[in-house]
Amino acid sequence: MIWNPEELSYENRRDFVPYDSVDSMVLDEVPDFLDYLFFHNVIDKLCWVIKLHYADRNTVKKKRYRLDTLFQRFVVGNKVKQEKALKCLSSTQDEEKIAFHLMKGWHNELVRSAPLHPDSLLIGTMLNRWDGPGSGGMAAWNIIQSYYAFFEFVSCIGALANPTLDTRGHKKVSRYYNNHLSGAGNGRVLFYPFTVTSSHTANGFPTHPDYCQYHYASYPREMGRGIEEIEQELPKAYKLLNDDSVTSVVDLLYELRLWANYTGIQSLLKLSDGGYLQFLMRNMATIIYFMAGMAEMAALFAVGESKYLGTLKRFSMDYIDKHERFARNKYLIPTYIRLRSYKHLGLIKAPIDFIIPASGDTVEFIKV
Repeated sequence: MIWNPEELSYENRRDFVPYDSVDSMVLDEVPDFLDYLFFHNVIDKLCWVIKLHYADRNTVKKKRYRLDTLFQRFVVGNKVKQEKALKCLSSTQDEEKIAFHLMKGWHNELVRSAPLHPDSLLIGTMLNRWDGPGSGGMAAWNIIQSYYAFFEFVSCIGALANPTLDTRGHKKVSRYYNNHLSGAGNGRVLFYPFTVTSSHTANGFPTHPDYCQYHYASYPREMGRGIEEIEQELPKAYKLLNDDSVTSVVDLLYELRLWANYTGIQSLLKLSDGGYLQFLMRNMATIIYFMAGMAEMAALFAVGESKYLGTLKRFSMDYIDKHERFARNKYLIPTYIRLRSYKHLGLIKAPIDFIIPASGDTVEFIKV
């Protein structure tokens, strides 16, 4: 069968597995992998939308993407500013609630990122020396931790916008995110493609860089298909999660967590330590990194630099400094790398010399 994406309705999960692909051959041999391949492919396309929209031309050509520099371009490209953010954030804040969600998010992100390695910053098309989190049969637990890291950062943004929001469960937080924040926070504290929901229309996507029209900017797993095609699949995928309400990436990760925790454990055991899982873990790290950054910047703008850094210092003293595997690799801790990005981009003024290595710095910065 010749696969023609233009003929697909994307009204079922099978349509998200290309017929003329390795994925399809895997599915023919193991039909139980359909749910996994659906989650895997949608998350992969979400990450490639981020890469193609925000990376510079040379990076897109060579496909040598880096998490640190891609995030910095995300911040610069969206012109993140305090005055814009404050327009959709509450004028009064429950600072302990914000600190609670930030620290829970940092904890889950840090634990699911172990073992820390410089190669974790490399997010191109090739796997590298970093085994990645979830190795050794722990993939299901890593997916669960990844969801909770993402959820806590989403909850933090929700609480910053509405201090009375009940953040004790998925449904209320996701409903507020999907029906309110994705619109009111768009371009202020949330940014494309994290603002895409199942209700997104074809004309609701941003204008992409000119070089995205060229063949070298194709989605590498489906050559010839560009960002304007693959971004259209995201609302359709989200809609499959619940046809009766607005859904988004928040619900996608929630459904993946449920699958990994209950019905998908046998599939994950069969995939243990393979390329599929390594790419999934890398992609999960990417979307957590960006959602964490949006939550951190919103908190920084809302409560102020001093209180934000105070919260981070508390987390460092209570957790990082007490665990040698993290304390000796603090230069590779995701939130510290983002903090250095904020400093580089002028979002914070305070000195942060304690997280800058004396030599052998693995973090890179863009020109501003």
